[in-house]
Amino acid sequence: MKIKLENWEEDALEGRLDRLGMAFIEFNEFNEFSMAYGINFQEDLLETDNEDILDMKINLSYKDYKISKKDFFNGCSTILTSEKAALARVNEIYGNTRDKQKQGQNVLKYTDPDFGPRRKTDIEGCAYSMNK
Repeated sequence: MKIKLENWEEDALEGRLDRLGMAFIEFNEFNEFSMAYGINFQEDLLETDNEDILDMKINLSYKDYKISKKDFFNGCSTILTSEKAALARVNEIYGNTRDKQKQGQNVLKYTDPDFGPRRKTDIEGCAYSMNK
């Protein structure tokens, strides 16, 4: 069944998509689509296509996510810039703690190396922490 939109409906839809930044197709995406149908514009597909990179990040599990320094907020290794990076970091910290416990080390509490108190008498660290 084909739906015919009125002109004003088409204009409204196009305007809405345009405001959302969705009323365009990147050339790289169009180029890839065209290649699948045998049309070649003699342009290589970009490996740095932002949409492809975003899709890979969205579909990547936190268990497979590789944390890099660009994920750190202001250089802090335990304050991260995305939920996926944060989950990956927590998973990493938990795994390291569990490994230490398996080796017989007594690990009762995690001490953040970048943020919060380092000991009970660390007044400055306590002031920056959300817990005491």
